Amino acid sequence: MKPATIILIAILMVPFSYAITFGYSRLTIERTWTIEDPNNSTFEFNGTLVANNSNQHVIFISTEPVMDQYAADDGTIRLHYKGKVQGGRTVLKAKAIVNVDYNTNISSDVPLSEQQLNYTNLTEPDQAISLQAWSLAKDNSSITTIRDLVNWVHSNVEYDLGYWGQSKSARDVFVERRGVCVEYTHLLISMARSLGFDTRYVSGYVQGDAWQPHAWAEIYLPGYGWLPADATFGQAGILDSSHLTIHYGQDQSDVYDIVAVQNPEASIDVSDDVDAEFFSEDLEGVSISMETEEDSYVADVTLHNPGSDHVLGAFVFTIPEGYGGSQSSVVLLRPNETVHVFRGLNHSLIQAGYSYEIPISASFNDARAETVLSVNPDNGWGDETPGTAAPASPCSAAILLAMVPAALLLRRFS
Repeated sequence: MKPATIILIAILMVPFSYAITFGYSRLTIERTWTIEDPNNSTFEFNGTLVANNSNQHVIFISTEPVMDQYAADDGTIRLHYKGKVQGGRTVLKAKAIVNVDYNTNISSDVPLSEQQLNYTNLTEPDQAISLQAWSLAKDNSSITTIRDLVNWVHSNVEYDLGYWGQSKSARDVFVERRGVCVEYTHLLISMARSLGFDTRYVSGYVQGDAWQPHAWAEIYLPGYGWLPADATFGQAGILDSSHLTIHYGQDQSDVYDIVAVQNPEASIDVSDDVDAEFFSEDLEGVSISMETEEDSYVADVTLHNPGSDHVLGAFVFTIPEGYGGSQSSVVLLRPNETVHVFRGLNHSLIQAGYSYEIPISASFNDARAETVLSVNPDNGWGDETPGTAAPASPCSAAILLAMVPAALLLRRFS
């Protein structure tokens, strides 16, 4: 008997636009594997249907034909089937219904714990990556370190569709500072592992204009467990609820399904269909409000966490394009903490002699605030600078001026 040809089936990452929805969701995924072989050879299939973890709970599974099912050590639901291609073509189908709810509930924050970890060719850091990671590390706070790693990768890598399908290594991404979700994730994993955080690569789906394949990371937080982190979209802890986990691995090359077939000329195709049956919001107990400072045309967004847990989530501030645009970042709210976020307009686009009514909005996960910023350049415009809205610190004021139009400052009150 001829040795079987091994065919690896990976989820292909494709470009997409993206819509954020947090809270609860119920997602349905249907995966279809089509094996074509005119010789009607015997084949053996080993594949992954979906993951079962603390953020998503599988409530229903069906397969056609009936396949063996088992839960792997990482929580993924694996499928196994052995048979013979019939009539030149065999189709395997599997369906799962999953409840998704990203909710961190981090009760404590532990210091960094240094440990030596292994790397893959795609995630091995060089000295520059390690130095950058250590410059962001906070010895007394693992959560803050993870937050700052995600924000750094999100802010310093440019999303570039030209990198689709290339699967660049972390070293390449650090130099080129461009890529798609795969590149963002490889660099984040490399930086986190260089600090001693265990990590895993996640392959799955998110919802944009349509459901599209996506990649992100999970970082092991001591005392808590696996914390999801999506550097592409600037999210960590609480991801939006369209994130659907399928595979885990060490990097992109490690997530695939396997078909062993006797005929080396056989082909296989995989297609997935994902649907959201419902979404519902969940503010996670966090409140948000926004005021505008008339003298400086700066928005002051107040975030408050009244609870006893740390809340890690996505903050998004949006001004129409041309006046500042949209910026997202991960913000950490400690127990019973209030955080102020300041954002300023791009003064260079405001013309004397005109009045402006500029809608602005801010959100932290599902908590939202909106207002209209009234700008009249003839009433004192230019007498005040954006720095007047910042905390009384020369360094903070300089940062605010330097970051126009996308200025972002935090001031904390406990």
